[in-house]
Amino acid sequence: MGATLSESSSGFSAHQLIRELEAKRGEAEALQEVVRLLAPKVRDTALLISVASILRSRFGVERLAYIHTFTPNHIPKLAYFHNFPSISQEAIRECTTYTTTNVPRPGSFLEHMGVEIVMPLGRFVGPTARVRIVEPRAWWLLGRFADTEEEKTSDLLYLEIIGILITVYLENTFFQEQQRQAEILKLQQQAYEQEIALASRIQRRILSTANPAIHPRLDISTFHLAHKGIGGDLFDFIRLDDKRVLFYIGDVSGKGISAALVMSNLQGQIRTLAELAVPLPTLLAQLHRRLLQLYGEDDTGFVTLFLGLIELEGEGKWTLYYFNAGHPPPFLLRGGDLIPLPANLTMLGIHIPGQPPFETLQASTLPLCAGDTLLAYTDGLIEQPSPTGESLSLDKLQDLLSTLTPTSAETVLSQLSQFLEKHKEDLPLEDDTSFIACRLL
Repeated sequence: MGATLSESSSGFSAHQLIRELEAKRGEAEALQEVVRLLAPKVRDTALLISVASILRSRFGVERLAYIHTFTPNHIPKLAYFHNFPSISQEAIRECTTYTTTNVPRPGSFLEHMGVEIVMPLGRFVGPTARVRIVEPRAWWLLGRFADTEEEKTSDLLYLEIIGILITVYLENTFFQEQQRQAEILKLQQQAYEQEIALASRIQRRILSTANPAIHPRLDISTFHLAHKGIGGDLFDFIRLDDKRVLFYIGDVSGKGISAALVMSNLQGQIRTLAELAVPLPTLLAQLHRRLLQLYGEDDTGFVTLFLGLIELEGEGKWTLYYFNAGHPPPFLLRGGDLIPLPANLTMLGIHIPGQPPFETLQASTLPLCAGDTLLAYTDGLIEQPSPTGESLSLDKLQDLLSTLTPTSAETVLSQLSQFLEKHKEDLPLEDDTSFIACRLL
């Protein structure tokens, strides 16, 4: 009879073959278990805990840590560790220098912590099949595993395969989440831009209530550009009766949505108070109190406002009654003369101890006549920088206005807007910018 499998002349042992087969079967089953974990989209921590349990039961790995770079700023993150006394930041930085599987350098932080093997996990970049350098995406830190060098060599192959499997999975999951978040942010940005566009259209409609044909004896023109689509500039012309027209221009502190909310609130309140024929000092007092309510004690905000009332007294004579609450000075263009209307009050919305009540104040007056042109603007005009960083400035504005011969309100604003465009060139607006003109016919 021939020799049995267990006693072949070559020394072949069936029992050894079966033992090796059982070992390989266990390793294969470990891979199968890991692959099954990847299917239901188990998230980072739960996945790593489950994988660590498999490695302990199948390969006897007592100490394990997993570090990866799947973070928004690509800073290495300690995602899991078990049975190491601690993993310091110095050790994490040290492990990321490894591009080949190796033992920790003598005297290193990793050796001090009890790490036996540092295994980088990522894309193979060479240089040869026998020298496996990778472009690391993650790292295994292994300690206390396998009893013999032969077992360690065999186990490391499977530990590397398992590590690469979960690394590819976690990396793909990370990029998918990043893409999902990017899509969400894109949709949110689109929704925000649509809201801003709608708010901008509404604000333009609010400001368009400054009807140029509000009175047959007044030639009116307005101009407005918002810094961020919507802003805090406000202006209006309101006809009270055949002989009186109220007008104003103001600027809410700040920019964007918050300034626009305050602006729309004040715009509505001024129109309501004007239609109730409230005297100018009382109207200012109401606006001041409203601003104190809107901003409260926690927020600091204010409004500069020029408030004027043009009254026809007959035979082509007019009188301007006005308050200037901290607003840049409007100008009266009369022939070759330029008359500024400087501030005679502090800004609205700021409580100043000892300040007299607004109701007790008297408006400044200025006689007007046919041909006079009133020009008012917000500080976005004079504070707009040029490409060299030089602001347009009040002096330059006065120099321009002194050369104008206004034939209509629209002509004045057209030349002013051209002057602004020439000054700023291709620069965007630094602030909301508005100006209004009113010429007496």
